[in-house]
Amino acid sequence: MLTLQTGQKARLSDLGSGTLSVTARVTGPAPEYDLILFGLDDHDRLSDDRYMVFYNQPRSPEGALTLQGRAPGEQTFTADLNALPAGVRRLSLAATVDGGATFAQIDHADVTLRMDGVPVASYRVTGQDFQQERAVMLLDVYHRDVWRVWAVGQGFNGGLDALVRHFGGEVADTPAPPAAPVNLRKERQRVLLEKAEATSPHLVSLIKTANVSLEKRGLGEALYRVNLVLDISGSMSREYRSGAVQALAERALALAARLDDDGQVDVYLFGIRAHRAGSLSLDNARGFVDRLNVKLEAGTHYSPVMQLVREDARQAGGTTPTLVLFITDGGSSNRDAVIRQMTDASHEPIFWKFMGIDQGGVNFNFLEKLDDLRGRAVDNADFFSVPAPITIPDAPLFDLLVNELDTWQAAARAARILR
Repeated sequence: MLTLQTGQKARLSDLGSGTLSVTARVTGPAPEYDLILFGLDDHDRLSDDRYMVFYNQPRSPEGALTLQGRAPGEQTFTADLNALPAGVRRLSLAATVDGGATFAQIDHADVTLRMDGVPVASYRVTGQDFQQERAVMLLDVYHRDVWRVWAVGQGFNGGLDALVRHFGGEVADTPAPPAAPVNLRKERQRVLLEKAEATSPHLVSLIKTANVSLEKRGLGEALYRVNLVLDISGSMSREYRSGAVQALAERALALAARLDDDGQVDVYLFGIRAHRAGSLSLDNARGFVDRLNVKLEAGTHYSPVMQLVREDARQAGGTTPTLVLFITDGGSSNRDAVIRQMTDASHEPIFWKFMGIDQGGVNFNFLEKLDDLRGRAVDNADFFSVPAPITIPDAPLFDLLVNELDTWQAAARAARILR
């Protein structure tokens, strides 16, 4: 096992391989020491505060960083470097002390780095290394061509506040510790609801109605990315002109406000070709579809846009599954390719919800076939249709949009498609 000295760096690949874990223990007279793992970007900035992992936020959004356990003065973090988003390139482990104590008073702090549970490196600092510092950066794991480790040992007189500001974060002027751990997911949803009240009041009732449908399915705490896939074949022109597609987009956004921590919907268009159309959010919801300036296409091919959605889901990585709301008014002209897409995608954490808009005399046999398609790892799709013009009330529409999502989730977990 490598014994690191302050300032020393090493390649992780030279130490071992496997899932990384870091255990730090501080021994000293202070009543409480806390350890924090910061996930920083290429510029060493905390650009997303969800990547500040500590006792009150023990997990990053996709689960790549987790706080495994907390004992007095000791904490263990795990890091799945392959699951980190591309925007997180440095992990910085730091310790802070409560009360009036300083790190000059500690006996020592030990850090142990493990790969798949096997100790591969250790690092120690002592109280003699510090004076009045109340926060210390202990160890960094960072990516520069390859992943590396660095024994830092740098202190901050101002404690945690100075450390957070050093990384570009914001600190309240008069912070007060919460009386109890905060459910950050519910807090973000509360903030999204307040934002909807301020920017798009008409969405508030939609968000609440969507939540009722999710709760009925046992999905009140579920976490999903939400994609909206819109048909831009020529026959859809009336739905775009009437505002029906905008209304559907707002209902997708209402679901995302309950399912996605970011409260955003990634939007795709398809006719003959597939197109990424950006993200829908509370900030740009009003008039979003009109601003797309849709150019209708003379054909309906599902396969290219399905492939695009799958590629983006793989690129996003992590453990969060994707709910795809797929809106169309007709069948696909490349059916064999679509069947292959559905079969292959059944091994992936994606659930496909097909909604057919029946403009009269439309045959949805193919979508019904996809709903019951054989040869898949799990049943990863559901289909329903509504007549045009779309007048279905919101409550039954949301019920249809989340129908079978719970049963797919259970089957996908049993098949180890979901973790």
